[in-house]
Amino acid sequence: MVLKEAYKDLFKIGTAVESIHDMFQNNEIGNPEKEALILREFSSMTCANEMKPAYNMGWSSPEAREDYLPYVINPNAKRMLDWAKANGLKMRAHVMVWHSQCPQEAFCKGYKPVTIPTDPELLKQNPHMRRFERLDPVCFVDRDTMLKRLESYIHSMLNYLYLNGYAETIYAWDVVNEAIELADKTETGLRNSYWYQVIGDDFIYWAFRYANEAVAECIAKYAETVYDINPADEEAVKRIKPVLVYNDYNEFQPDKKKAIIDNLHREGHGHGSVVGEGLLGGIGMQGHISDNNDIDEYITALRDYAAFAPEVHITELDVKCTCSNVNREYYQAVFYKELFERLIAEKKNGVNLTSVTLWGLTDDNSWIRGADPLVFRKDLSPKKSHDALIFAVTGGDLGEPEYVVRDFSKRVFDFETPEGQEAKKPEEFGFKMRGFGECIYTTDEAHSGKTALTTTPRFGEWMGITYDISDFIGQTIQINAWVKSAAKEINVSLDREFHAPVLATVVGGEEWKQLQLSLKVPSDQYSVRLFFGTKEEQQGPCSPLFLDDFTIELIGQEESFEDETNIAAIRGAGHLPFIFVTDKESVDGKGHSLCVTRQEKDATISLDVSAYIGKTIDVTMFVKTADKVIRVGVDGSEPVCLVEVAAAADGWTEIHTTATLPDGALSAKLSVETDGRADFFVDDIFVRLV
Repeated sequence: MVLKEAYKDLFKIGTAVESIHDMFQNNEIGNPEKEALILREFSSMTCANEMKPAYNMGWSSPEAREDYLPYVINPNAKRMLDWAKANGLKMRAHVMVWHSQCPQEAFCKGYKPVTIPTDPELLKQNPHMRRFERLDPVCFVDRDTMLKRLESYIHSMLNYLYLNGYAETIYAWDVVNEAIELADKTETGLRNSYWYQVIGDDFIYWAFRYANEAVAECIAKYAETVYDINPADEEAVKRIKPVLVYNDYNEFQPDKKKAIIDNLHREGHGHGSVVGEGLLGGIGMQGHISDNNDIDEYITALRDYAAFAPEVHITELDVKCTCSNVNREYYQAVFYKELFERLIAEKKNGVNLTSVTLWGLTDDNSWIRGADPLVFRKDLSPKKSHDALIFAVTGGDLGEPEYVVRDFSKRVFDFETPEGQEAKKPEEFGFKMRGFGECIYTTDEAHSGKTALTTTPRFGEWMGITYDISDFIGQTIQINAWVKSAAKEINVSLDREFHAPVLATVVGGEEWKQLQLSLKVPSDQYSVRLFFGTKEEQQGPCSPLFLDDFTIELIGQEESFEDETNIAAIRGAGHLPFIFVTDKESVDGKGHSLCVTRQEKDATISLDVSAYIGKTIDVTMFVKTADKVIRVGVDGSEPVCLVEVAAAADGWTEIHTTATLPDGALSAKLSVETDGRADFFVDDIFVRLV
């Protein structure tokens, strides 16, 4: 089954594509095999770049005037529109107003930019900063002139598209994209963009108002002459009336979601709001996420937007793979399947979700190459994630992940290459750069020896060095690293896009600094990476970051029942216990423990130690019970009792034992039981390799 058939009764299913041109020969439109795949699988497409302002604003056109900014269609955009129209493929048009990929000239008097020069000393340290020079406000046009430019650009754009027969192809427009940026700390949460600086905090309103007016004007002008539609026939007119959408990223984060909703509802400057005046056709949730994101948070946002927007589109969906082993595609598929099952359920429950677009066709041409976020491979073959999207509709099963043997050996990286050997790439050792670029070796800086690890230039604090610690999931490890950067701070955290607190930090400067910490690696994920990043003194390109003499060593598996998940499971044959985490009892009197309550003595618990299969372990734990005897064993086809001890009469009993876990098993569990049926408590379990 293909995607568009599976979802034909639910919502449009689309992909973002680009046209082959210049050096970009890996793009889609112009490649017959990729074109065939698009037409076979999808009912919608988006031009990933070609219709953005940078390529279509005619500020240098002979028609341009101080108060008139014309639309001059980019040849590649026209090529893609013609291809979509010829093949009957519907298009989401992206984008009218955006702070990025928008020419600076559009905001300047006479279309002549004046930039604020970069400090020469800073430029010496980082030549790339010249690319980020900001406009000097002295060159800005006034608000009224900029509003006339915005109005003329939108009107001339839609006039061209309607006149040339594309209105039946384009079913939606992203009118404004990514206007909210809480980090800019403006009063309204709006990004401190040139649109905001020149027009003010109601530029979103004016963009939507002009777009609505232009659509109405074009329908009146061209419905009958170009499309043979009676403009008074409301049903027929829907064929050439696009949904006008506000689009943003991280749209599911509660604070950003609130800012988006507030700005679309805010009145002022003598006019109403985008929502209040009926100017909003839909909300676009981009959906650039990872396979460890919180789906509940995403679905909550979907409902919140659907509560006031006529319809919701998911406009730029991709799911980054976080797993680094053989199950990389499997876990991504599991996430895709659950996400689409939830989307389908919301659709059936009344949420007006009308379009879902994947941001790209194949992994190798994704905007986040290396994260493999899409459902087709480089060779155009479908991944398990394609099956996941189909199974979300049909109810198919993705099966189970492959068993992976974990490596608990000590990791030592000095980044030196032994004499006579060829240097391995950093990614072969588990190092990757978060963001655009890669981790590389450098001899410009080193804590010891001649070589350290760094990255290609970083353009934001979210970019940095990551290292895979998935082998240590559920374990406690000791981390030691030497770092150097001229940034304000250097820090290490877990590589999560959201809800990732800093684990350790040092002040930046001219000297190498040591980062040391012990970390209990979360057990509720199947892939975990460390992230080394910086906090900069100012926005813009980041200071170079160096890493050297990096070690990781296993401490062991600790379980004190303080987290949401733990290693305990119900065990029993016919009689089952009830288990729960409680703060009524704990070894130190301050934390939590696991309570086991039951009716029969054979209703007990097991403790998952599968990470140590094939190894000999040393186990310590504390148990409290009114029964007289406590036993700890190893479960299996032939359960083995490791130790039997007398329970302390009035407190916690410390139990210590060793065990060799059978090699080749798919799971390994310790059992805890007593000789009676009294409640018992378990706390402070510590497992380490012998």
